[in-house]
Amino acid sequence: MKTPRSVMTSRRLELRRTVVASLPRRLRRVKRPTLPGQLTHARPFYRCRRRLCRSDRGGIPAGDNIVTKLRQVVQLVLGTTMSNRAIGRDTGMSFNSIRRYRQMIDAHDYVLDALLTLDDDALHACFYPRPTRLDTKRLPDWSYVHSELQRRHVTRQLLWEEYRRDDPDSAYEYSQFTHLYRAWARRHAVSMRQPHTPGERGWVDFLGPTMGWVDPATGEMHSAQIFAAALGVSHLLFASAVPSQSTEWWIEVHNRWYAFLGGVPAITVPDNLKAAVLRAGNEPQLNPTYLEMARHYGTVILPARSRKPKDKAKAEGGVLIIERWALARLRHRVFHSLAEINDALRKCVDLINEKVTRTWHASRRVRFEELDRPHLLPLPSMRFEYGEWIPNVRVGVDYHPVVKGHHYSVPYRLVREQVDVRLTATMVEIFYRRQRIAMHQRSEVVGGTTFDKAHLSPAHRAWSDQTPQRYRAWAITLGPYALELIEHQFTTARHVTLALRACSGLEKLAKTYGPERFEAACNEALQIKSPTLKSIRSLLQNHLEQRGRSRSRADESPVLPSHRNVRGPHYYDQKESDHAE
Repeated sequence: MKTPRSVMTSRRLELRRTVVASLPRRLRRVKRPTLPGQLTHARPFYRCRRRLCRSDRGGIPAGDNIVTKLRQVVQLVLGTTMSNRAIGRDTGMSFNSIRRYRQMIDAHDYVLDALLTLDDDALHACFYPRPTRLDTKRLPDWSYVHSELQRRHVTRQLLWEEYRRDDPDSAYEYSQFTHLYRAWARRHAVSMRQPHTPGERGWVDFLGPTMGWVDPATGEMHSAQIFAAALGVSHLLFASAVPSQSTEWWIEVHNRWYAFLGGVPAITVPDNLKAAVLRAGNEPQLNPTYLEMARHYGTVILPARSRKPKDKAKAEGGVLIIERWALARLRHRVFHSLAEINDALRKCVDLINEKVTRTWHASRRVRFEELDRPHLLPLPSMRFEYGEWIPNVRVGVDYHPVVKGHHYSVPYRLVREQVDVRLTATMVEIFYRRQRIAMHQRSEVVGGTTFDKAHLSPAHRAWSDQTPQRYRAWAITLGPYALELIEHQFTTARHVTLALRACSGLEKLAKTYGPERFEAACNEALQIKSPTLKSIRSLLQNHLEQRGRSRSRADESPVLPSHRNVRGPHYYDQKESDHAE
């Protein structure tokens, strides 16, 4: 006949009560009944035994101040006549453990002074000697394993198979192989504490998570990239939202950060994103626009090494803080513009910077004002204006490189050279070997031309100076007849180009024969009603420009005396009616 289940359960509970009642009170751990009449006993917890058990790796056993208690036991055993139970009560250990310690002291003839001079590991080894292990397994070269794991596509499984291939019998299995490698890596994963000079360095980076905002006009969802920056000693944080991680917005957030600080750190440490670094390595190639911004503010760009997050630990720590204390707080809010996001981020970051930290017993803002701000570089009078760089633009034979479909001039000596062009919203700057050689107002006219006369060759400059205003100003310096002749060319020519060509020829004649002869020739040409380039050239070549003066002297008549019978030339100008009268 089977015993009822309820009877078996009651007998089992009775047996448990008997066992627990026989244990010392400190070794019992009994749960409070959850229901009336129900009593549930937990498994006895032998604290002392587990706490003094030494692991097979040879470290100090788990427990608070266990070696300190062991020293107290040694002092009480060798320095007093107290019993094992009395020593156990004072130290909080069982009398059996005290008895075992006393037996080991007697067996090895330990001396109190010698034991007290030992360090913690040596004292622990005296009472808990490490058991000898007959381990015939061969250890891998963990340095080689660690270096190989840095390569792409190399896994621990592959390295374990290579290690086991030589001698499978003496090799560890995969689980122990990975366990031993992790233990080795933990012992060798040390970090050097970097001292920072106030105001010297600032770290910048973009957060991985983004923040969304809804366009109220279209209902379209957009994502915003979050820029984070941390400053040297004070670890003052800054955050700003921008539409993308493009070069234009990368420069803009730097302008905002420097304005927020009221100064510029001597060194700026970015990550290796394309907006900052075109090619990473031992000699990184920086983005030309980013480098130009650094020169404008006087800071030095020192990118972190690839896959070396410890090079920008301040930035990584700042990113984590902003994610936890800013983005997490705003996770339930719905934003409708980037301005709203930046306003909310600013309030959250201000709370972080004003919070008193437990490490420094001061806020980041207070430490910034005391330590970092006095050592920052001063801000320039104007903020940096973003410019797009167009490298390696070929200069044509007309010394006008084409930029966005428009022709801009450079000095004529740079024909067929390559130049770098920087475009801003209003200006076009042209550089040759890092020296600015030209600057023009930006024009959106495709196919148009913008030039500076200073860039022209001497021959081209002389040709470009052929304007009506210039020839009129030149004629004024010669005399009234020359000016009248020049005006006649522009008023009678069918096109201004023909007049300019004639004026150019007249200017050459003036340089050849001198201004006095040229002025006389102009007078003669006007008198004979032939003010042309051909006539002026003929008069000067045949020395006929003085003919007008000779004729004027010959035509001069003697002055007649005043008499009523002498009518004079004015008499014939009168009307016929006057004669009739």
